[in-house]
Amino acid sequence: MQYQANTDEHQLLLRATEKFAETTGIHLRIVAYEQPIENGRFIDALIQVGGATGANTYAVEMKRYLTTAKLGLAAEQLKDAPYKGMLVTDYVNPNMAERLKEMDLAFIDLAGNAYLNEPPIFVYTKGNRPAEKKLLGTTQKPTRAFQPTGLKMLFGLLTNPELLHEPYRDIAEVTDVALGTVGWVFTDMREHGYLIEGKGRERRITMKRRLIEEWVTAYPDKLRPKLRLGRYRAPTHHWWEEVDLKPHKAQWGGEVAAAKMTHYLRPEKVVLYADAIPARFIVENQLKTDPDGEVEILQRFWKPEYLRRTTDQTEVPADIAPPLLVYADLMATADDRNIETAKMIYERFLHGHFE
Repeated sequence: MQYQANTDEHQLLLRATEKFAETTGIHLRIVAYEQPIENGRFIDALIQVGGATGANTYAVEMKRYLTTAKLGLAAEQLKDAPYKGMLVTDYVNPNMAERLKEMDLAFIDLAGNAYLNEPPIFVYTKGNRPAEKKLLGTTQKPTRAFQPTGLKMLFGLLTNPELLHEPYRDIAEVTDVALGTVGWVFTDMREHGYLIEGKGRERRITMKRRLIEEWVTAYPDKLRPKLRLGRYRAPTHHWWEEVDLKPHKAQWGGEVAAAKMTHYLRPEKVVLYADAIPARFIVENQLKTDPDGEVEILQRFWKPEYLRRTTDQTEVPADIAPPLLVYADLMATADDRNIETAKMIYERFLHGHFE
């Protein structure tokens, strides 16, 4: 399904290119919006910048209110683009600017910060603060569906498609939210174009890919911080390889789950989802409390017995969190290796959601 950029995003790109020209004297030309690439996916726009040897073309992804998760998502989306990628956003702080430069990902923002490295043009400006107290679109009504309880319900709908057609009471029970939450999440989805309702309980999710992208970018900031149960340090680096989670009724997330799913990544950090702190697990694996430790235990916010464990292509082991959550964990790191692995998980386990 084609992603339709809204007026705010068009204005964001126009104003960012104008600010870039004002700051550098270099003009960026918007060539087109919503351009198709492989696998039925779209990039937000194409722009060109002229040089002594001709024009260079950039594939543009626009991400409002830049976070680490959104940076990771933009990098993953631009990997398939036929041109070098560029991120356009409201504001890039100095730390994020350094990260983008390390990734060699071009960017421009509304404050005049920018990075382009396409000979013969090189621009790197950081530290400019937004002149406006309110950036473009900040007065928009917050989307309640992407607040913590809404995210829990959306996760249930995305990981168990049959649930969409059940009565409100059943949806509330399965996703562990209040009955009233179901109604306002559906209303929010409908108002934002994510839901079409017919007779009775006939419901259909639209713009699935965009909905999942919104969930992936909201989860690390809105819901994940509320799930923290503890952080620990392990005695060895590969301790998790011989661990059987069945007795502990827990599931691997993040890098360990991705490694088991793809046999590609070498995990540096461990994420575990459980209903409560698994005391026996901690003792057996000699984990020590450490606020900076590489082992993080999070509270499981879904009911595993209600989730479909089979995707379109493969069976997901019971000791691994749902692929959507593993994908979100990886994208939240904005690490190049994790983003590459996340793309594999997307293609193998999640692509069916975007059809």
